[in-house]
Amino acid sequence: MKKILIFIFALFSAFSLVACTDNNADNNNNNTSEDGTSGDNNNDNNDNNGSTEVTTKAIVVYFSATGNTESVANIIANYISSEIYELEPVIPYTSADLNYGNSSSRVVQEHNDPNRHVELVTTDFAGFADATYIFLGAPVWWQELSWVIDDFVRLNDFTNKTIIPFGTSASSSFRTDNLEDLALEATWLAPQRFRSRASESDVTNWIDSLNLDL
Repeated sequence: MKKILIFIFALFSAFSLVACTDNNADNNNNNTSEDGTSGDNNNDNNDNNGSTEVTTKAIVVYFSATGNTESVANIIANYISSEIYELEPVIPYTSADLNYGNSSSRVVQEHNDPNRHVELVTTDFAGFADATYIFLGAPVWWQELSWVIDDFVRLNDFTNKTIIPFGTSASSSFRTDNLEDLALEATWLAPQRFRSRASESDVTNWIDSLNLDL
């Protein structure tokens, strides 16, 4: 009888030990889950703290025929954390339109027409009014920035604004006197030409050299 009682007592003690172990495991799992949730929240906060505020002091406005100017414009906008706006012709240019070697192509016909005019989808951009600096870019056509951007310059008031012209070309430099005549009230910085596939460092080093108050 005594041996039976000892056996029952030992069996009861074993069951109690297993139950305690399971409870501790559940508590540890619950603690791990809470820590994991807390860690996710911390990661979210870090992401928010790392976000970059968009500046209102500058905007980037550009027309791009083949993508080269767009690439430079995006590098500028990303580097200075600004809004970026594309100037879009109502009638887009095709590859045939851009055939400079064809005297009948659109671009050659427009170049030869002193009264040329390219209508744009819009020249009114939300960030323009508050911006002090306007990065204005286009491909270089016949040593000038493409006339596609003319209406943007002509139809906006650049009083107390600085225009920073940039262009893309394999080799040709360009002048901006034709554009400056359309916005005499603006301050014009020296034009900057980039090769057709400019590197990011080419663009950011140029921006740094401007010493802008952004």
